[in-house]
Amino acid sequence: MERILIAETDRVGDVILSLPVFKSIKKYDRKIYVVALVSPYTRDLFRNFKYADGVIEYFDGDKNSLENTLLKIRSQQFDTALILHPDKKVAKLLQKAEIKNRISYGWKWYQYLFTDVLVQHRSRNRKHQLEYNLDLLKYAGIDVLEKNIKLEPDLDDIKFVNGILRKKKLYNKRLIGIHPGSGRSSLSLSAEKYAELIMLLKKNYKNTEIVLTHTPRDKQIIDRLISTVKARIHLMPENLSLTNLMALLSRLKVFISNSTGPLHMASALRVPAIGFYSPVFVHSPRRWGPYWGYNLVIRPEVNCPEKWRCRLEKCKYYDCFHSIDFKPVIKFVGDHLK
Repeated sequence: MERILIAETDRVGDVILSLPVFKSIKKYDRKIYVVALVSPYTRDLFRNFKYADGVIEYFDGDKNSLENTLLKIRSQQFDTALILHPDKKVAKLLQKAEIKNRISYGWKWYQYLFTDVLVQHRSRNRKHQLEYNLDLLKYAGIDVLEKNIKLEPDLDDIKFVNGILRKKKLYNKRLIGIHPGSGRSSLSLSAEKYAELIMLLKKNYKNTEIVLTHTPRDKQIIDRLISTVKARIHLMPENLSLTNLMALLSRLKVFISNSTGPLHMASALRVPAIGFYSPVFVHSPRRWGPYWGYNLVIRPEVNCPEKWRCRLEKCKYYDCFHSIDFKPVIKFVGDHLK
């Protein structure tokens, strides 16, 4: 029986966009043993995911943690590793594990640590990140490409979230979710603009409630938003697990956020989603946008001169997000509240 390790040690959104790789392998041959190598934070995404046979946590920390991870990988005697997120430490780890076939994409100086390299110019944004991931399967001899996946919340998480909603008297309400934080990898909508959007939503859809999801690192934008908005909003607990969050998102009529992991989670749950995206070239929704279900992507209507990162105040279009018109957002929400 062939044994394949799929390494995606990046953040939540990246891991969600890697899930079709697992499904494709199992659709090709369900007897193939497939294991995920992911960060401890994202391992819960695999709790109810039937296309993975196991999870190994990757601790990017001290030497002992890496040695323990190495022992776990070696013990499972993998034939092939697909490295979806090239990383020098991961590449060295899988070489030490003596996995015969180590497949990734090129243009990294440490690509000599891989046995097979697919040359991909991902920064050209010619297709979606999910599709770039699937391209690696041909080196593993797999010609079944399954792009469609759907996340399913766990029953225990649904019960937990329902308890929170009951306490907040939201259980039978129509809910719109907003996640104002971001991974800080790109420019995003400000607290003041989110406050403006919330006021418009409350004005147009009076029989709805707004819930805010967030993490501890979103404290600054959450505090600013709460102090700015002049409408009733409901702050969800900051310590929700990923599976708790999945259950909460499944209860929403619409989810709104910047380009974040929760946006991809909502899309994979088939919750109508609205994403605000930076106009910088490499942040293009063509590569990073929500992939499944009904979605709306909003970008500032400027001819952004930057390819790699926002220059902030140094750019003549700064702050381009301030010019965003929310009319398409209000219409999209209205269509899906029906």
